[in-house]
Amino acid sequence: MKVSELAAIIPGAQISGPEKDITSLKMNSSDIQTGDAFIALKGSITDGHKYIPDAIKSGAGIIICNHEGCDADPGATFMRVPDTKSALRTILPVLYPHAADVCLIGITGTNGKTTTTYLIESVLKDAGMNPGVLGTINMRYADVTVASSITTPGPIELFERLETMSSAGVDTCIMEVSSHALHQDRLAGIRFDYGIFTNLSQDHLDYHRDMETYFLAKKMLFDDYLEGVAIVNIDDPYGQLLAKELKDPVTYGHDPLAMIRTTSIEHTSSGLRLDLATPDGPVSLSSFLLGDINAYNIMASVALCRAMGIDMQSVISGIGSLKCVPGRMERVDNPCSLKVLVDYAHTPAALETALASAKKLTNGRLIAVFGCGGDRDQAKRPIMGRIASELADMVIVTSDNPRTEDPQAIINDIFSGISKSTHIMMEPDRAAAIRLAVSSMEKDDCLIIAGKGHEDYQIIGKVKKPFDDKLHVLKSIEEIYH
Repeated sequence: MKVSELAAIIPGAQISGPEKDITSLKMNSSDIQTGDAFIALKGSITDGHKYIPDAIKSGAGIIICNHEGCDADPGATFMRVPDTKSALRTILPVLYPHAADVCLIGITGTNGKTTTTYLIESVLKDAGMNPGVLGTINMRYADVTVASSITTPGPIELFERLETMSSAGVDTCIMEVSSHALHQDRLAGIRFDYGIFTNLSQDHLDYHRDMETYFLAKKMLFDDYLEGVAIVNIDDPYGQLLAKELKDPVTYGHDPLAMIRTTSIEHTSSGLRLDLATPDGPVSLSSFLLGDINAYNIMASVALCRAMGIDMQSVISGIGSLKCVPGRMERVDNPCSLKVLVDYAHTPAALETALASAKKLTNGRLIAVFGCGGDRDQAKRPIMGRIASELADMVIVTSDNPRTEDPQAIINDIFSGISKSTHIMMEPDRAAAIRLAVSSMEKDDCLIIAGKGHEDYQIIGKVKKPFDDKLHVLKSIEEIYH
């Protein structure tokens, strides 16, 4: 597309410099290659207009910037617009026209997003569709899997990925949508066909300041980006508030007023058995997934797939065939048949749910190993300490990703919420904490290691070091029992 053609569809756009073709758009000056277009965006931390000279030095042929603060340079063509953030919403769908061919499902909430993407993906595959996923663990479609560095990518990368998926034959993309992405306009130009709200509990308050601001960020998915059906958990207080403001949402939960609701739940060591009431009649299904949170994730998936018109047999079959989700109440198979679970729980609500669910699966003691991340919401640390001390029979508080904080200071914050410490220990070394927990296990005990889940690294200072909870469990078992 020629820059003049693009300017013609952006109100107030003005061009200076020679006519050029826009073939690739970048928002980071360090990513510029010769001939790329650079769009200067003002973010929460820095202003891209400061980096226009760097972009030109790197070979940018076109500069898209605001009218003010954008000096001409003879080496580039400039397109000045009233507001680059607003212009980006127009530019991206034009540069990546096939991205819109993909049916888009957005899932937001504090907990449950990742597992719900796996469940829906499994159902859609069973139904003969060709889904893709963008989420915390990875981007995956067809035979392609790319590890994720962030839950929700930036707007240009997001459109590029959707365009690539469309070219590969993907018909539906299931996407985790973070509150940071919503607040930072990473979804510029995106329109969702379906949106799911799972729940809201304390997290990210280092960024959002308070729960109301956090909720309003999540709510943006439904207010600003959703063109189709909303799926809402009305057992959650914030879900109830959201459902009241939306037009004809599909609701789920244990609440008798929910459209998709449970009539019975059975927890077993091999998974869940659920009976659901739906507008189309009762549905019974089984899942290999464990825990109360997964009952909600299953209900969300059933509600979504029903709204999409997926045959209920495919829903039952797809949910029933999903063996596990990496790092989400994931069993660690081991030669000693010890009951060990690894879970990503790193918020008070998630930890409480994970521990309560694990407790239902054991006839012995519940042993918990967990910590809290550094440079993140400090207010949740004592809350998580209290929860662990109340629900687990033995707790070992350790390091998570301490980042630039002192690990012992983080542990002290956790301990400040613990009133009774007779069954609580601290071991800052996570590997040693896991080994201590494994060595303490008796036949009927259940060990849950929370906080890192699928992560295969630990961030200490500013260095990312290899660390996998599951591998350390197996190493500990090997050392102790053989």
